[in-house]
Amino acid sequence: MKLEKNLVAEFILDRVAELTKSPRAPLRADTRLVDAGVDSLRAVLICGHLEDKFAIEVEPSLMFEYQTAGEVADALVRQAVAA
Repeated sequence: MKLEKNLVAEFILDRVAELTKSPRAPLRADTRLVDAGVDSLRAVLICGHLEDKFAIEVEPSLMFEYQTAGEVADALVRQAVAA
């Protein structure tokens, strides 16, 4: 499956809003995940959603190595291309 950065970033932001019970509208690809309420438990849950949706392996540490949904999405696209 070819990953598209914008699609992955939007999916991440949708999961952030869902898991933090926050409105989706103010979240953007450049919103810091920690500022949006992503803690270690939510990071693991988001990774599980990403793995299920896109059939890729996602290490939870990736959610903290990169600060925003856009950066995480970019890293996942690069990872998918390299695989």
